[in-house]
Amino acid sequence: MKDKIVFVDYEGTLSEISKGSGVNQKVLIADLLFDDVFRNLKPRENVKKFLAQFIPENIFVLGVVSVNREIKQKECWLKKHYPEIQESNYIFISSKYKKVEIMNEFVKYKKLKVSDVIFIDDKQSYLDEAIACGYHCINANDIA
Repeated sequence: MKDKIVFVDYEGTLSEISKGSGVNQKVLIADLLFDDVFRNLKPRENVKKFLAQFIPENIFVLGVVSVNREIKQKECWLKKHYPEIQESNYIFISSKYKKVEIMNEFVKYKKLKVSDVIFIDDKQSYLDEAIACGYHCINANDIA
């Protein structure tokens, strides 16, 4: 298992869920543009401990962003809390793409099998899409 490729979600998986200025602390576009909603988030220690069993070069952060500024904010947070993950392994996508589409392209490009890949996310709907394509998936909320 140690040599598997791991795609891991950022918000809610590697980190706590961010809080913004909207109703029920929902993150608004203004928060992403004019604030750094990620700076003070804590890493999820259960996920951090789980990832320690994998080769760091095989861990890829696969996160969704709404605005460009969000990328820099997330990169700074990752460098601080997950310095073992290479910056070249950060993949941030628009919500117009599905994470499973990115993983499929990666597998095809690298000539891998889906069985070589583990996908970790906190949203079951993303995991279900990946499971339907044959990926081994883990819900971050189920990691002890």
